[in-house]
Amino acid sequence: MYAQGEEAVIALVEGLLERIAQLEGRVEALENQKSKTSRNSSKPPSGGGFGKRTQSLWTKSERSSGGQAEHQGTILEWRDEVDWLMEHQVQQCRGCGACLEDELAERLIVRKVHDLPSLRLEVSEHQAEVKCCPSCGLENQGRFPPEVSHPVQYGAVLKGVIVYLMEGQLLPSGRTCEVSDEVFGAQVSEGRLYNARAQCLEAIEPIATAIHTHLQQATVEHFNETEMRVSGKLWWLHVACTNGSTYYFVHAERGKAAIDQMNILPQFEGKAVHDSWSKDLANASNNHLPVICSIASTNKRRCLASCMSLLFRLITIRQSVTYA
Repeated sequence: MYAQGEEAVIALVEGLLERIAQLEGRVEALENQKSKTSRNSSKPPSGGGFGKRTQSLWTKSERSSGGQAEHQGTILEWRDEVDWLMEHQVQQCRGCGACLEDELAERLIVRKVHDLPSLRLEVSEHQAEVKCCPSCGLENQGRFPPEVSHPVQYGAVLKGVIVYLMEGQLLPSGRTCEVSDEVFGAQVSEGRLYNARAQCLEAIEPIATAIHTHLQQATVEHFNETEMRVSGKLWWLHVACTNGSTYYFVHAERGKAAIDQMNILPQFEGKAVHDSWSKDLANASNNHLPVICSIASTNKRRCLASCMSLLFRLITIRQSVTYA
């Protein structure tokens, strides 16, 4: 190599340096990929595994722990009106054992207990009269309410509670049936539970339609999607929302086919926000902060601390602004 002259040696060194730079870049990319989780990147939670949780990024505040002076707390209110009155009478003296049943009480010490009534099913009987017209002989029957369609059935309140437990509190159908049996004494099958959900869906259809129409006409709106499992297969949960309305839509695809079938974004003429600026802290953290954390954990750049501080300030400011 030396015999080929100085230029050959320089070319060799430059080639080696270029190769080293390429390999260093590849190693850095692989290290970044390995260190990424759902908590420090946009990687979905389903791919995060059961590794050790990262340390919280929130630093300790100067405020003391617990409720703050400016916080408007809630207390259990004293009520003069009560549903039940429990009298605890004095039968005899604890000192000498004398009978005190006929003695008048000098004063009363009162304590109030707020509690739920006994959670048990109440049975209502509906009776529809049947009368025969004396003029024409036609038999006439009284009308049952629309929701009373079977000889024996569960009522609307119980159906509403079990649908709320399954859809609002995300209890699996089996556990919802267990709660219904153990708490209310109602042995509801999963089939009956799904029928109740279908009836609820039919009842709220006008509300869903109104929300859908409102979101088509909004001025500023947030759109997003996340993966979910339907019968063991990968589907996508699409969302369109403002600060007051939210519409969910489940579809097997993530892209245009789902967006067109959801039919909100194609009709939307306002400002659409997607993974850039969110209406709440949770979405902002999921979209921006994990990416910064990933860079900070691999490159250790000093400017990243300033970026994170700025992001937290923006989030705080954003919380104080009304989202259109």
